[in-house]
Amino acid sequence: MKDNKFIVVMFISMILLGAVCGATFYFMFMFTGGVPIFHCISVGIFFGLLNSFTVLFFIRKYSNIKLDNKELERQMRIDNLTKLYNRYAFDSDIKNLTTEDQCSMIFIDIDNFRSFNNDYGHHSGDKVLTNCAEIIRRSVRLSDMVYRYGGEEIVIILERCSKAEAERIGWNIVESIRNFDNSPYPMITVSAGVATIPDDTASIDKLIKLSDLALLRAKKLGKNQVISSFE
Repeated sequence: MKDNKFIVVMFISMILLGAVCGATFYFMFMFTGGVPIFHCISVGIFFGLLNSFTVLFFIRKYSNIKLDNKELERQMRIDNLTKLYNRYAFDSDIKNLTTEDQCSMIFIDIDNFRSFNNDYGHHSGDKVLTNCAEIIRRSVRLSDMVYRYGGEEIVIILERCSKAEAERIGWNIVESIRNFDNSPYPMITVSAGVATIPDDTASIDKLIKLSDLALLRAKKLGKNQVISSFE
């Protein structure tokens, strides 16, 4: 709507400017030459319209380039298999996180995933990954960002989220995946580690490290559970 208004205003402005320029040219140079004023004004309007179409052409071309760049950037940020954000997006977004507000992070890893791949094949393993990704996507808040960090590991950034709320979300994910019908293959389980700013650290880098360490503890303590940092 705004673009249409701009185009209309631009065309009217160029027509008026062309008419003024044509009239000015007439009175300065053609007044005594027998050339009708209408002819000069018409030529001015013609060039005004020509300029308008030229400007419109370059505006449209620039807009299309911007849209193409945005789509390319979006594709660069998405993991092809799971349709979650990828590691590139994580590394980029983490730079924009602030420590001024409460922020939690959940590291999630699919239990025994390599064994599953070896036993049932990578195609079945890919299906497990996509199912887990979809369950996780449905389990988080709209404002949360979910990334495929690498392999079978998934990371969630939860801005303005307390540790208690992050733990609740983590357990909801663990239970939802555990209850998922993975027939004809065995049940899937995941382990998760939670860390929070400012409860556990005041550093974004340390937040990543602590949530990953909490995940490792969850794996060592039997898997299929959520462990918070410094429990």
